[in-house]
Amino acid sequence: MILLPVGMTDRLAAAVFAAQGCLQGELRGVDEGLVLSVSACDATAVMSSAEQRIWLASLHAAPHGVRRMSRQVPGVVETSNNLGMVELNAEGGECNFMVRSLVDTASLALADEIVSLFALSGTSAEKSGYYPGWTPNPASPLLAVCQAVYRREYAAESSVQVIHAGLECGIIGAKYPGLDIVSFGPTIRGAHAPGESVEIESVGRCWHLLRAILGELAQ
Repeated sequence: MILLPVGMTDRLAAAVFAAQGCLQGELRGVDEGLVLSVSACDATAVMSSAEQRIWLASLHAAPHGVRRMSRQVPGVVETSNNLGMVELNAEGGECNFMVRSLVDTASLALADEIVSLFALSGTSAEKSGYYPGWTPNPASPLLAVCQAVYRREYAAESSVQVIHAGLECGIIGAKYPGLDIVSFGPTIRGAHAPGESVEIESVGRCWHLLRAILGELAQ
């Protein structure tokens, strides 16, 4: 919400329209559906000018997006940060950052950097919900078994991928150091978004593969 003097709404609408054109140009081919809109609302209180300056400066300076690409896995993001939510009101506000990394020390360092940034203005910040990373292991014996079973069952080579995402494997691996882990699953489209769907046929293939892998390990 933005509070303006009477008669300034047309200038705001023009500024938003100009910003929309600029962003659409920057995101061409990436997010063609970007639309910015302006509508009137009632306000009884606003944040103080001093607080506004602190929040605007802090959010502008806060890291967001890819911090570093992986040196071990070309083309894969190692460490990133997402400024996912910002909520401001007349009394103050709060924001949420999600930090992810294949390397635990890198995610902790980036989280500390964010805390330090807000500390400069006397704003408190809390680190919580730590999500351990899962460092890829190309020499994994379990991975080799899974690849061999896939080749036998489907007469084709499997595709091994490293992705930049939070996964339960990282949490399990942190509890049991040295545990050999692989992850595979059905074909999912539009994950974590409206319209998310799963290919039913691929669920059956995964179940068959899981049973074949367990059978191989049992021998």
